[in-house]
Amino acid sequence: MIHDDIRISRNFKIRHWKALHFKEEADWVRAVEIFHDRIETRYLEHIESILDHSTSGFAVLTLECALIETLQQFRTGKGKTPRKEVGEYFVSFLTETSFGAHFDRPKAELFYTSIRCGLHHQSEAEGNSRIKRGGGRPLVAYTADGKGIVINVNEFHQLFKAVLSEYEDSVRDPAKTDVRDAFRKKMDYICRVEGKPEVGDAAVP
Repeated sequence: MIHDDIRISRNFKIRHWKALHFKEEADWVRAVEIFHDRIETRYLEHIESILDHSTSGFAVLTLECALIETLQQFRTGKGKTPRKEVGEYFVSFLTETSFGAHFDRPKAELFYTSIRCGLHHQSEAEGNSRIKRGGGRPLVAYTADGKGIVINVNEFHQLFKAVLSEYEDSVRDPAKTDVRDAFRKKMDYICRVEGKPEVGDAAVP
């Protein structure tokens, strides 16, 4: 079928995912390989190609915000983010993963409203929030007036890669059946109805 030859990453097509039956652990290893290839070849390698450019902070975090929403969809087993829940998806991701060592709920909410929404809608950080880089700067800190946050884009990216690796390890773990079930639901959505909107849901990044 032509549909099965649709490429879902540089090295894999829908038929490669459909060939998995998950009766053996080797299929889960292959599934994570497909997932990683999709994230790596569509996003991460492009982020890293511009990360060292002095003015790339906005572009890098715009791409990583798309990845955050996508990865939270994998964590929840949703094909698309339910409408009006985008903010909560970001808060959950930033407080429930290893990002939680840096983000409490107020900081996570500020990240969503001033960084994610600012970049998504205005191509800039909103209010007093800023995106910076440089050694010795914390991953996230409040601005002097406490009304915004400052994100160290380099540190943020490195932690995102670590969180991605942690997630992949959890999918490989046979004991994490809930993680695996959610993962399969999201990948099944991608491979069955990619590009077809669900009524009442927000767009998949």
